Amino acid sequence: MLSKILRQFLFILIHFVVKILVAVQNIYYQFCETRILPDKHVTKRDVLTLLDSVPKLKKKLKHLVVLVDTSVHSMSDLALLVIWSLIVGVPFVSFHDLTGQLKKHEEDLFMEIERKKKGVPGCIKWSNKPDLNGYTNGTQANTVYINIFSQNDGRQRIVQCVNLLAKDRLKSRRCSEEYTAQEFNDALIQLYPNIPDPELVLYTGPMCCTYGLLPWHIRLTEFIQLSVNHNVNINSYLGALYKYNKCDQRFGK
Repeated sequence: MLSKILRQFLFILIHFVVKILVAVQNIYYQFCETRILPDKHVTKRDVLTLLDSVPKLKKKLKHLVVLVDTSVHSMSDLALLVIWSLIVGVPFVSFHDLTGQLKKHEEDLFMEIERKKKGVPGCIKWSNKPDLNGYTNGTQANTVYINIFSQNDGRQRIVQCVNLLAKDRLKSRRCSEEYTAQEFNDALIQLYPNIPDPELVLYTGPMCCTYGLLPWHIRLTEFIQLSVNHNVNINSYLGALYKYNKCDQRFGK
């Protein structure tokens, strides 16, 4: 009888402690999201830290995708991710816009990146924006290509491709009345920028989700969490790159 009462007491106590910890955690996250943080810049120390990490990154990352929620990610956060990738040498950085607001404010992101890029060598190219500086002191530096995608570029883009094919408004080659997977993929590529499949997707928050990224584009993609509380900093960025470098991808035969 005493043992049963003791177990019930311990169960209630543990449940109470967990509720308190969850409440404290929620308050902390709300505080981190609502407090006014000072504007972050790329410092000389940041540049040296990133350059020092390059020789340690044996797997060369070609295409980085960032899942962007404009309700928790600031333009400053996104601009820093671009500049860090430029320094490290990631040639393609794509933002997957979860809310649809980033595409509407692309000009703001453009200006924020240009402001933070001052003093950092390299070339930034946009899918629909003019090039920024590509040369510094007569030497060619890294180049990063930026694209912004949304969920409309997923399944809805496939529907658009089918409609264009049905109306013979899209160049395609097929050997029979039905399209093979390869033939349809060749037609679909015409609606997308000529970029490699993403190798790494960065996300923040507690939930990992593809958010409409096409399955055949991310079949070999690693999803790595930057932070639980949507915080973006250079340490979490480098930590994600190191974690990606440790991933052992088995492609099979």
